[in-house]
Amino acid sequence: MKHRNIPFGYHYENGMPAIQPAEAGTVKQIFDSYIQGQSLLNIAKKLNDEKAEYIPGVYGWNKARLMRIIDDSRYLGNDLYPAIIPAETYEEAHLLKDQKNTQKEIDRTAGIFRLAVPVICPNCGNEMHRRHDSRWKVPQRWGCHNSECKTIIKLSDTDLLQSITNILNRIISQPDIIEMSIDTNEVGNDIRRLNMEIAHALETCSFNKEDLRKKMLTCVSLKYKGIDSATYTANRLKADFEKSSPLSAFSAELCRRTVKSMQLKKDGTVGLTLINDQQIGKEKAS
Repeated sequence: MKHRNIPFGYHYENGMPAIQPAEAGTVKQIFDSYIQGQSLLNIAKKLNDEKAEYIPGVYGWNKARLMRIIDDSRYLGNDLYPAIIPAETYEEAHLLKDQKNTQKEIDRTAGIFRLAVPVICPNCGNEMHRRHDSRWKVPQRWGCHNSECKTIIKLSDTDLLQSITNILNRIISQPDIIEMSIDTNEVGNDIRRLNMEIAHALETCSFNKEDLRKKMLTCVSLKYKGIDSATYTANRLKADFEKSSPLSAFSAELCRRTVKSMQLKKDGTVGLTLINDQQIGKEKAS
């Protein structure tokens, strides 16, 4: 399953995050619809009906994905990300969110409600969603959103957040484990394919010079694009951990900045996929 390595609404230009106009329009649409009183379910249905892509070729809008967007303060703009949403809109959306919260006895400031990265099913690769019931022996569990998979993993909020914190602390203490070159994305696959086509054409001496020239130029362009964005992401990631102090508790902000997704296993272990596509883990709370 494909995953994003940059928040929805942005893409890389010359190695730096920049606004992606079509996606930014969808972000504004989500905030506006929510403020107008539409339910997350209806907003998701409309986006899926309109075939609004979350990433190329992937739709799959749901309440959890929408709420992550509404909760993401990066849309207000910071030193790295240009603003998409004005502060007034963001604040209005969150005021409405608080008013809709009927479960007043639940502490919505707890770390688990600020976990803004997708949790991925180990069996099918789809997103998992948290379920809570105080009647269960382990009050929290994660269920796969794929109705054909139905994977359920029992893991308490405390153990999940502690496992994430353990992994983040390991990287903070050893930032050199951040890999500078991760070539598992589609750009890398395209480069390998073009290299094979070019090599085959040269070996057989049966090629059109103009077609071959275009393939070579495309290959060079893809290599530059891959190196540019991958190097920038890895360096920024390493710098983020280098300047971070050891965590005494879960940090939602550090997690949001550095983690693309996380994976759960039925034995209670947790793994993280960082924003440079590097996998770290698995870690069990202790």
